[in-house]
Formats: sequence, C-alpha cells, structure tokens
Amino acid sequence: MELNKQIERLKDELVSSTQELLRIKSVEEPALEGMPYGPGVGKALDCALDISSRLGFKTVNLDGYVGYAEYGEGEDYVGVLGHLDVVPEGDGWNYPRYGAEIHDGRIYARGSLDDKGPIMAALYGLAAIRDSKLPLSKKVRIIFGTNEETGSNEMHYYLKKEKPPVSGFTPD
Repeated sequence: MELNKQIERLKDELVSSTQELLRIKSVEEPALEGMPYGPGVGKALDCALDISSRLGFKTVNLDGYVGYAEYGEGEDYVGVLGHLDVVPEGDGWNYPRYGAEIHDGRIYARGSLDDKGPIMAALYGLAAIRDSKLPLSKKVRIIFGTNEETGSNEMHYYLKKEKPPVSGFTPD
C-alpha cells in the first residue's frame, strides 16, 4: 500500500525531528516578548513550526501562544491537538532528561510520550497521507499547544483568533 511506503520512507526523518524537539527543555517560565510561556516553550514552538515548514506545510504562529501546520482545502478542518510544554522532569532518570537518546528501540526524554512524540507522529502521518495523495474531505490542522501542563490557556487565545475544528482528537 502506498501509505505504508510513505510511512517507511519518512521513518528516519520522524525519529530525527522528534529527537530535535525533545532536546528542548520546554518547561513553563516567566513570559518574555513573543514567548508568553517562556523561552523554552517558545523555542519548542519555533522548532515544531520549522519542522512543519520543512515538510512543506503551511504554518501559522499565533503570537507565541500556539501554532499550527495544516494541509488540505476548505473552511472546515479536523484538529489534531497536541502540546509542546512539559512538566519539570524530576529525579530518577536513567538517561539524560533532554538527551533524546535511543536505547532498546525507544527514545528517552522528557516529553517523548506526553506529548512531543505523539504530535510529531501525527505531523509525519499527515505528510504520509499527503505524499500518498489520499483524498481528504476536510482540511487537517496539527495544533501545537504550549500550555497544557499548567492550564491550557493558549487554547482560549487560539479560539479568539481561529474558528474551532468540526472534529478533532489528541494523539496522546
């Protein structure tokens, strides 16, 4: 199947991009100009949008609060909502907290499961759908939240600027 071929083709790039994002410590800190949740979260948002742009998607950064990558046509869209912020990493790690090292076929880093890894998987899944030329009845928007761990306030900002999706899910 063509989709499986595209997924296999993108696999190494997905791993590399996920590691790139995981190496950013994106714990909320005091706001700076253009970075309402601090410099680490701002850097993670910029990184996710850069990866999306490299994949050829249209990207939008809503004043550092939230960003998205989208593919498809039409007004209605399906939202895939993830987040780039992480809670403080705590103690007891066997591998560097932001090293994004691979051991026994797994990536170890803060945010690998919640939620940087899943949102990158969704982004690359959308690239595989696009490259397979599968028809979509709605536009798809990968939404990169930045404040889920401490209140999801970025979504209030998002909904002031954008209309809500007609349907959606979160990959985590």
